[in-house]
Amino acid sequence: MQLIRVNPAKRMDRWYAVLTLRDLFGAWAVACFWGSRRMAYQRHRLIPCATEAEARALAERIVRAKIRRGYREAEG
Repeated sequence: MQLIRVNPAKRMDRWYAVLTLRDLFGAWAVACFWGSRRMAYQRHRLIPCATEAEARALAERIVRAKIRRGYREAEG
């Protein structure tokens, strides 16, 4: 899921992406990517999980937390 947060008063134009995936060894993980839409700055992290259900639940919690902080789902 891709999220964005825009606040022109604070010159804020950010993006955040969350997805569940399998790593090279077949284990489940949650991948989070984020950065600024105004410049090339971006970062990421990979959070290992024991099962697919655990990975999906964690991804949903991360998305809910971002929405509470002002992010909204990106269009398109």
